Amino acid sequence: MFLSALFPSRQPRMAANNEAGGGVPLRSDAAEISDPAAAQDHEDILRFQGGDVAGFEALMNRYRHRAYGVALGYVGNHDDAMDTVQKVFIRIHRSLDRFRAGEPFFPWFYRIVRNTALNQKRDETRHKGDCPLEWVTEPARLPSPLQAAEAEELKARLWSAIETLSDELREVFLLYTFQGLKYREIADLLDIPLGTVMSRLHGARRRIRQHLGEEEMDS
Repeated sequence: MFLSALFPSRQPRMAANNEAGGGVPLRSDAAEISDPAAAQDHEDILRFQGGDVAGFEALMNRYRHRAYGVALGYVGNHDDAMDTVQKVFIRIHRSLDRFRAGEPFFPWFYRIVRNTALNQKRDETRHKGDCPLEWVTEPARLPSPLQAAEAEELKARLWSAIETLSDELREVFLLYTFQGLKYREIADLLDIPLGTVMSRLHGARRRIRQHLGEEEMDS
C-alpha cells in the first residue's frame, strides 16, 4: 500500500499488565466516547500507536478532504493545497505517537494543517484560484466541461471576495462554510467566545455580499 512504502513499519507499543506480569496490546475505550466520529478517531489512533499502520491509513482517508479544504482556504490554489496535505500527513505520522489518547483529534489536526498551510503560503510562487471553492469538500470530483466553464466566473468572484476579508474573518467563514463546523465547535477550536464567532461570521458574510454587489454595479 501507499503508506507502507512512504512510512517505515512500526513496532507496537505495549501496555503494562500487572496481573500477567507481561505486556499486552493497547486496548481501546472508544465505546466510552459518546460522539461516534470521535470514538472512531480514538480507535484508529490507538491502533496506530499499537503498531497497526491501518489505523493511520483510516485517519488519513477520513480527513484528507478536510485537510485539502482547510489548506485551499489558506493557500488559494490546488497545487499548493495538495503539497500542504502531503506535508500535513507526514507530520501527523511523525507526531501521532505523542498524541494523548482521549483528546479530540480535530483541533490538533486543524492546527497542523493551518500552520503547514501558512508556511506553504509564504513560499508559494504560483497564482491563486486553480480550483473552485465549490469543490473544496470533494476535491476528487470530476466536473463536466459545462460545470467547469460555469464555475470559472464564480471561482474568480468568490476568491476575490474572500481575499478582501481579514485573516480572522476568513478563518471563521471557511471553517463554518466549507468545514461544516458549528458555532460552538469553532469557538472551542479557536479559543474565542461564541459571540465572537457569530460576529465574525456575520461580518464575513456582509463583506462578501458587499464585494459581490459592488462588482455587479461596476460590470
